[in-house]
Amino acid sequence: MKKLRNSVNIFLAMLGLSSLSAQEAQIFSIEDAIKYAQENSISIQQSKLDLDRSKQQVREYTSIGLPQATINAEYNYNINLPTQLLPDFLTPAVVGTLEAFQLVPAGTGANLPEGQPQPVQFGTKNSFRAGFNVNQLVFDGSYFVGLKAAKGLVQMTTRQTDLSMQQIKNNVKKSYLTVLIAQENRKILYKNIENLEKLLKETKAFKESGLIEQLDVDRLDLSLSNLKSENEMVGRQVELAYNVLKFQMNFPLYEAISLSDSLNSMMEEPVEGDLSGKPNFDNRFEVQILKQSEYLNELNVKRYKMGYAPSVSAFFTHQYQIQRNNLFDKDEAGFFPISIIGASVNVPIFDGFNKDSKIKMAEIDRKKINLQLKQFELASTLELENARVAYKNAKERMTNQQKNLDLAERILNTTKIKYKEGIGSSMEITTAEQELYRTQANYMNAVYDVAVAIADLERILGK
Repeated sequence: MKKLRNSVNIFLAMLGLSSLSAQEAQIFSIEDAIKYAQENSISIQQSKLDLDRSKQQVREYTSIGLPQATINAEYNYNINLPTQLLPDFLTPAVVGTLEAFQLVPAGTGANLPEGQPQPVQFGTKNSFRAGFNVNQLVFDGSYFVGLKAAKGLVQMTTRQTDLSMQQIKNNVKKSYLTVLIAQENRKILYKNIENLEKLLKETKAFKESGLIEQLDVDRLDLSLSNLKSENEMVGRQVELAYNVLKFQMNFPLYEAISLSDSLNSMMEEPVEGDLSGKPNFDNRFEVQILKQSEYLNELNVKRYKMGYAPSVSAFFTHQYQIQRNNLFDKDEAGFFPISIIGASVNVPIFDGFNKDSKIKMAEIDRKKINLQLKQFELASTLELENARVAYKNAKERMTNQQKNLDLAERILNTTKIKYKEGIGSSMEITTAEQELYRTQANYMNAVYDVAVAIADLERILGK
């Protein structure tokens, strides 16, 4: 009765979980899970903010080549007017005039002592000026190259966002597979428990008829108890697998989800071209990022070289100025306009080898990126070949384990028939069961390895 109550409790618990899942769980296919993860991922949100920021950097750099207009105003109150010392030019002028009219003897001016400089003040107490200025860059070679680089930075950030989304897709897919494998393991355990409970019931009937010993019943009872303990452990593994998937999806941990895709739907075999031939990694976002970095460094070299060329800018200024001792006295002079238009040319001559060192550093960076690109292609080629071998090995192992599983099931069935006919022992059944359980575990591990190998191949090939 105790065992019967345990079985009923397990069934009710499963029924309750199923009812809860049907009512509250949010259902996800693999594509839905990936989409949800990409939309809610914090790293993706950060990447998108970086993309928005790089677009604003383009606008910031573009503004350098657009007209720069300003309005300014300035007011001054001269507490003490500026004083200047002027030479004594009045006395010689007056004496010279008197000599011209012969009012004083000729030569009088030559005999005058040298006059001392006289302090004088110019200006008014108040001055106010308001104006409008416009500056426009006409030509600067480094600016136009830098504008291309700024736009290239946006493309670089876009590729980095794509790479983050691909990494999330791969992580979610593997976590999704882990849940499906754990659930499949639990289904197998339920089936094993059901079969063993049926066999135990029949064995107890034989025991009551006196056909077998209590030892046979105890052995099967022990096997059933072990299976139920393992079922509880696998149940916790399923829960952990779901938690990992929720974490990868950035889904609330305490909310229920259910998976709609089956294990078979995710076991689509790769095409023959994926398993042989020379790889092409142009679809890999890592390659695109490195090539974009190489392009940006080339632009950097050009930008520094264009720094040797002259730059031309134009400007226009229009102002109004008023100077009065009493700022609000209308009888004093009014506003005077000031308008200036001009251009400036800046021709670099010598900068102490500053630009030359920057050019050489940019060229070194470009060479480093080229080496990184070659190293990545070599490493990716090795990774691809290893993934191809891993897939073929996993595929072959899964095929062999499938055969072993069929054989183990046949052996167990034959052993049960012999046991029921009285020509076998419970020990043989226990041994056959253990072999079946090990084979089932080996088969599910092989299935998982195949699924992961397929996912790795898709990732490495940039699909």
